[in-house]
Amino acid sequence: MVALTPGPLAARILAATGVACAALEAVHSRALLRGPRAARHLRIDSGSVEIEDGAGRLRAGTLRPGSFVAPWLTIVRWRPEGARFDRTLPLLPGMAEAQALRRLRVVLRLG
Repeated sequence: MVALTPGPLAARILAATGVACAALEAVHSRALLRGPRAARHLRIDSGSVEIEDGAGRLRAGTLRPGSFVAPWLTIVRWRPEGARFDRTLPLLPGMAEAQALRRLRVVLRLG
């Protein structure tokens, strides 16, 4: 997409590099669960969400409509307190105990 965007070549290369770096950081922190921004612990209680990240910080927020539940993927949509935009937390089988992931899927489907 960046290759088809009009503009100077140097600006397109810079934009492509930025997109690639953002994608690598997302894979590193979200998919591989490494780094200080990776979610280590998740707790959902009657619409409130608490997530502890890799740096040990506890972030609280509210569960938002639009979470996705499937047997192969669960996406928790939440908004941290004081934040302007929603965040998503993708969960795959094997990222948590099967029973805990099953309870989470039930809570997200019903709530």
